[in-house]
Amino acid sequence: MTNVAAWTALGQPRPRALPLTAAVRAQLAHLAEWRDLASPAAAERAGAEFSGERALAADLLGVRPWLPPDLSPRQAVAAVFAHEWAGFLALLGEHGPWVYIADVRALQRLSGAYGALVGAAQDVSEEVVLSAAQASVTLGPGRTLLPRLEAVPYRQPRRGALAAGALVALESAFWTQAAELAQERHRAWAARRL
Repeated sequence: MTNVAAWTALGQPRPRALPLTAAVRAQLAHLAEWRDLASPAAAERAGAEFSGERALAADLLGVRPWLPPDLSPRQAVAAVFAHEWAGFLALLGEHGPWVYIADVRALQRLSGAYGALVGAAQDVSEEVVLSAAQASVTLGPGRTLLPRLEAVPYRQPRRGALAAGALVALESAFWTQAAELAQERHRAWAARRL
């Protein structure tokens, strides 16, 4: 299987096809979108605005097993809001994950975890990233952070870079933190309803 075919199987049919401008490079691991969702109407608007975002529903629902996994992006934002109440919908990086968080502290934690993955992935060869992406996707659906980054030619391999297993661990650490934060919010929402 060629690398392009392997990337296609991972959800990235056109690896490195998008230009990597200075602005895009600066946004690889920084906040790209931010919405304050303080009401059901705000959640509905955000769901409508981002309904075309392919990874939105998978990212939000993948760390929230109490919600149906087959919701559309529009439905996913409303469902998360309904089960966690007010929060922030954010896109971490130009090609990164969507998160729903309670506060800036949570955003900093997730941004740090995602930034560590991006930083490590920049330093390795395509073969290492591809191997890590293939291993990561076997750990659970929606683990597509490395293939998403491959949309742009972001890598600048360096000697002494991490191995594929370390990249898998970094992506797993991100998703674990996202799941823990979502669970905390859901528990707090459930406790208020009692």
